[in-house]
Amino acid sequence: MTDAPRGWAVTPSTEIPTVAFGNQKGGTGKTTATINSAAALATRDHEVLAIDLDPQADLTKGLGLGPGDDTDPSNPKNALPNTLVTDDANLLDVLVDNPRTHDTNLSEIVIRADEYDHLNFDLVPSHKDMGLARDWMDDANARLSLKVALEELVEDGYDYDFILIDCPPDLSVLTDAAFIASQNALLAAQTQATSRDALDDLWDQLESIEDNQQIEIGIVGLLANMYRDDGQSRKFETVFTESFASMAPIFKLPMRVAIQRAWDNGRDIFEWEDANDQQVERDVFGDIAETMERAFDRAPVEA
Repeated sequence: MTDAPRGWAVTPSTEIPTVAFGNQKGGTGKTTATINSAAALATRDHEVLAIDLDPQADLTKGLGLGPGDDTDPSNPKNALPNTLVTDDANLLDVLVDNPRTHDTNLSEIVIRADEYDHLNFDLVPSHKDMGLARDWMDDANARLSLKVALEELVEDGYDYDFILIDCPPDLSVLTDAAFIASQNALLAAQTQATSRDALDDLWDQLESIEDNQQIEIGIVGLLANMYRDDGQSRKFETVFTESFASMAPIFKLPMRVAIQRAWDNGRDIFEWEDANDQQVERDVFGDIAETMERAFDRAPVEA
């Protein structure tokens, strides 16, 4: 339970609370944070959309809708389609106006939670073609493409309580598009020097976006991932606290195996039942979900 005040987040143009999960460094836990924060909000009876904006497609894979597992015939992913290789319209088509893309609205590619038993929230998957986005989104208007797509989604009648966006692990045009569309960030970092440096770079990028777009970007929280009770983690927890605690809550997620096992099996931590106790992880993401409710001054809806 956080003591954070209510209503400090920024409401974007869609009027739907939207948060982009980012860090320019890979391996910081932003994708598992996106998946499990979305799941935590869903367990509190919110309607949630998660968007996989990363060409590496880890969020899509982590929900079982990428390649199967040839090494484990019993893996639940093997029974699910690989949406990354479809020839149908995909997220790149939505974001890019190019002769090689389809004329597509976001509503056409949303995977609804009720289509699959294991999904707790709606999903816009990534796709193998998303690697072309950085080359094709080469003008200033491209950075507004996701914002426009989300506005059109609302016009098409999609009414979510929250939208969460998983950013690429870089400071590319896709990451800019995510922060412009959401106007809110949850930063994921490991408690080590390289993550702290990456956060500094990301902070500079957020300030640049605010200046160029004349918008405000709110910080909803910081996830200190793979936290260990040792000197290095405590040192960088102190650094994170000094830099960010005045802006938003800091959440510590210990180094545990259940989240990785859930991802390996295409499930979120609330859906996956591991041999080990998962309550610690569920509590952390429950706190993040509660913080998002408070940040946007949304009443909690306990399922």
